[in-house]
Amino acid sequence: MKIGDKHRHLSALLEAHRSFRQNCLNLIASENVPSPLVESYLVEELDQRYGNYLGIDLSERFYQGNKFIAEIESYAHQLAKDLFGANFVDLRPLSGNIAGIATTLALCRPGDTVLEVDNGHRYANKLASSGLKVDLKSVSIPWDSVRSNIDLQATIELIKEHRPRMVNIGSGIFLFQQPVFSLKQAMREVNPDSYLVYDAAHVIGLIAGGQFQSPLEEGADVIISSTHKTLAGPQGGMVLTNDKSIAERIGPAIAPLLVSNHHLGRLPALAATFMEWAEYGSEHAAAIVANAKSLGQALENRGVPLVGSTLGFTESHTLILVVSQFGQAKTLADQLEECNIITGAVRLSEELGTHGLRIGVQEITRQGMVETDASAIADCIVDALRGNLDTIKQRVIDLVKRFDQIRFTLNAVNEC
Repeated sequence: MKIGDKHRHLSALLEAHRSFRQNCLNLIASENVPSPLVESYLVEELDQRYGNYLGIDLSERFYQGNKFIAEIESYAHQLAKDLFGANFVDLRPLSGNIAGIATTLALCRPGDTVLEVDNGHRYANKLASSGLKVDLKSVSIPWDSVRSNIDLQATIELIKEHRPRMVNIGSGIFLFQQPVFSLKQAMREVNPDSYLVYDAAHVIGLIAGGQFQSPLEEGADVIISSTHKTLAGPQGGMVLTNDKSIAERIGPAIAPLLVSNHHLGRLPALAATFMEWAEYGSEHAAAIVANAKSLGQALENRGVPLVGSTLGFTESHTLILVVSQFGQAKTLADQLEECNIITGAVRLSEELGTHGLRIGVQEITRQGMVETDASAIADCIVDALRGNLDTIKQRVIDLVKRFDQIRFTLNAVNEC
């Protein structure tokens, strides 16, 4: 293939992707779209530079020429501290996964036990089962499938039995608030030198908007998170804590162990993301939760069982559909994608029916969904699940045209 043909082929692939996704109803629970303001602060020039530093002192840089880079990063840190009520923040992780791995490596010692949620990122398990064979014991946190939450009493018994160094809570199926206070209280009683880590990757935007629990206030020692799901910032990770000694231990585990240069071009965009949540967070987060509840009710009204239906379906952006009556989860996710509805297959307990779909409303809420749109969205989903595929794709394309805006944003720099 000639070089000109290679360029054209690459451009055609990108355009095909854009065209496809612009006409899709995106219900992936871990994706979102940044605002034009945030996109305008993704600075390619900064990605050409190095901003390496160790510890928690942002001013002590390895490279010259970092004077204003350090000030930009310090400003982003301050905005995050103000937004989340944290004394220390680290924006160097390039993903939530790296934030979790670094926190686990920093706070645990060889031979320690870590309690982790199976349907979340099991960082200790990843380290122990990797080729490195890190000496950590991962114990699964008991899960109440019907309530889609931690089985508190059973978990407290495990805390008493194992005296874990760390309890890591948070989940990829994050419907309801976690029992932070009670878990931390139990941990203090058996092992004061232990850490409760709250993986907020899915709900950090809802926390920023005051529509979910405040983990640090309830007793969590550390919040780890990504920055691009409900928060709708650029892709990356984040660590928050109020304890200086914890921050000082996690810092070196992030850099230089897992990250050297930390992709500086996203830092101004993160700062702009924090600005938007400080301004519109309550309204933004409330709209996400209201839309999720409305869509849950609309789906149940059409005969689709949902996890947590007796508890109001969800307190977050996420819904879990029980779809065993329609077929296998992955087959159904493929079937929905044929109709331009993008969802995710999940495995549920046998008690619930094994086959589930995870959906989230955070992106379409940002793009204009209101509660009255739930019926039309539910109609498309249910018809696709039932295999009535002939007209659904065009219906979805027409429906998506309603969601053609970006809400809850500072539209121009001078508004800041």
